[in-house]
Amino acid sequence: MKKGWLAVQSFMVLTMVTACGSPGTKPENTAGEKSGEKTETAFKIDPAALKVFIEIPGMTDEEWNKYITVPVQKKYPQISFEIVRPGQGQTLNDLITAGNTPDLIYGGPAQSGRVDLQYPLDLREQFKKHHIDISTINPVLMDSIKQLGDNRQIYGVPFTQNAFALWYNKAIFDKFGVPYPTDGMTWDQAAELAKKVSSNVDGVNYLGLYVTHGGITTFASPLSINLVDKKTQQANVPDVWKTMFERAMNIYNIPNNKPKAVGLDTINAFIKDQNIAMAAYYSIGMFSFLPQANGLDWDVVQLPSHPEAPNKYLQADFHQLLVSSTSKHTDAAMEVLKIALSEEVQTIASRNGKLTVLNNAQVKDQWAADLEFAKGKNLKGIFKSEPSTLIEQSKYNGPVDAAIRKAFVSVFEEKADMNTALRTAKEEADKKIAELKMAEK
Repeated sequence: MKKGWLAVQSFMVLTMVTACGSPGTKPENTAGEKSGEKTETAFKIDPAALKVFIEIPGMTDEEWNKYITVPVQKKYPQISFEIVRPGQGQTLNDLITAGNTPDLIYGGPAQSGRVDLQYPLDLREQFKKHHIDISTINPVLMDSIKQLGDNRQIYGVPFTQNAFALWYNKAIFDKFGVPYPTDGMTWDQAAELAKKVSSNVDGVNYLGLYVTHGGITTFASPLSINLVDKKTQQANVPDVWKTMFERAMNIYNIPNNKPKAVGLDTINAFIKDQNIAMAAYYSIGMFSFLPQANGLDWDVVQLPSHPEAPNKYLQADFHQLLVSSTSKHTDAAMEVLKIALSEEVQTIASRNGKLTVLNNAQVKDQWAADLEFAKGKNLKGIFKSEPSTLIEQSKYNGPVDAAIRKAFVSVFEEKADMNTALRTAKEEADKKIAELKMAEK
């Protein structure tokens, strides 16, 4: 995904360390423990300095300290963390090659690159050993994680998830005397509303509705359209893509509603310039910028639905924690995961604007409760949609995704009709896949 700040990456694994042979721990009891329950410490954990590779934006050092370090050290003061972030010479491959393999990764969904590097540990046996009950996690997220393994291996656990919603500027609607958007709209209904507020007044062009942050594949994400044909290993570009192109272009062809580019700087336009009436955007990203909004009278509603995927806002998009298959501190790392999934930690994170991964209404209801700027807003509207299943993962998804995005840009810029653009997209994606296959030989 991505999708702006939050681009979908690829990384993840293979080798499995058995539960009984993990170093540095001594089982002290066999009492079962579900995530979120408070029981006696199940393990004696030796001192462990865990190296953590935070691959993606969305988790600052301060947040890691609040959500992970403090709760972990409350139970296990002997566990400490060393944070490493990507940079020149600091990719996961670089770290592994240099013998500095991180014990934990905090990263996005896609796994193939990590698996190719034989990084992650299959956690299934560790869940049993550490009494971690993954049934407490949103099943769509866990199903998506399971499908990332060739044999349903579980290479990570989600810590927080991302949602897409429709954020709107109340002042623009007030200016034109138009009712505010509501939960439960379809994209066609949102388009009708946009027609009433898309206008050029006093030299300011007010865009009624911007929908392609992250590209056309983000707009179509709720439909979970697989990008690669599993049997042929060629690009999958079905007719539904034309429907998606038409729906997006029907919105952009509204007079005064066409931005200068598909990749509009949504945050700048919505937060700073304040000339977009409605913008589809990620919850994590928007919440990180809204405190900087000067005088913006905003609110949020459920993302409008495609009729093909009612009440879905996005493919499962989450930040997850993974454990190295070669870590010398497997039990310490697993206890970190267990604490991260606890109701206590998930509640703290939820109250501070992180969407919980737990299937727990009480934790969900506390979302953003500690954020002053979000008080009185229609935050529950976001939860009226749910994530759709993550598409099948393939090392060739990238070229197909890029080709479809490029095709939409050519239509947006009136350089090609939809049929030609999509046909060209398949041809270019298949050519790129063939090149990648040749390079693999």
